[in-house]
Amino acid sequence: MLSNVTRSQRSFLRKCALVIIIALFLTLVLYSSFDKITSRFNYYLTWCNDCLSKLLLSSGFSIDEVVVTGNKFTNEKDILGLVDKTQPIMYVSLSRLADSIQSVSKWIKHVRIYRTLPNTLHINIDEHKPFALWKYGNRTSVIDSEGKVITDDYPIGNFVVITGQNSLSNLKFVKDILGSKTQLSSYISSCVYVGNRRWNIILDNVSTVKLPEDNPHSAWDYLNQLQNTTDFTFSDWSIIDMRITDKIFVKR
Repeated sequence: MLSNVTRSQRSFLRKCALVIIIALFLTLVLYSSFDKITSRFNYYLTWCNDCLSKLLLSSGFSIDEVVVTGNKFTNEKDILGLVDKTQPIMYVSLSRLADSIQSVSKWIKHVRIYRTLPNTLHINIDEHKPFALWKYGNRTSVIDSEGKVITDDYPIGNFVVITGQNSLSNLKFVKDILGSKTQLSSYISSCVYVGNRRWNIILDNVSTVKLPEDNPHSAWDYLNQLQNTTDFTFSDWSIIDMRITDKIFVKR
């Protein structure tokens, strides 16, 4: 009985050894020809892709029109230059194209791209909204309403200039008076944060309104009221000092 078991085991081991030898041989053969197989596979894959691409292009699924909207400060040519019109419209990776476009300009906050088949690509640009110019040292930066720098040294006009240490951390008052859209607010040319505690408002680059540290809104509202209901005209004065409550000192 023991002799039969031993022969059976030997037979099993021989079979296992044969399988292992065959497996090693096949592995060696496949490994030696792996590069050729991969190269041939890639060749046929590329060939099939090219055929499908030509078929789609000939069927009208090309990129014949690119519609760009929402870009006011971003050059449209820079955006269009990133669109590969040699490929079918379905081949465009919208997420990859959006990332490329967003890297073109610091003005761009978000990019949305969608297709209108068979041949139109829509690119919608959401830009940062400029609020004012911030001057510090010899540089001028465009900022948004939260005080975030959008870009430096960008040629842009008709925006209020903000200066002064820590001025960007104390923009709420400036946003309030500019947002009020009063007659007086339309003359604001710059705002200077003084002594890290209060604002000077420059009107029409001529008159300096010195506002108090406490309750500047009330002082500004009172100046608006004077401008609208009396003969008081800010342009007659180089300095309008309102730092003391209920008093106004003026200087020509």
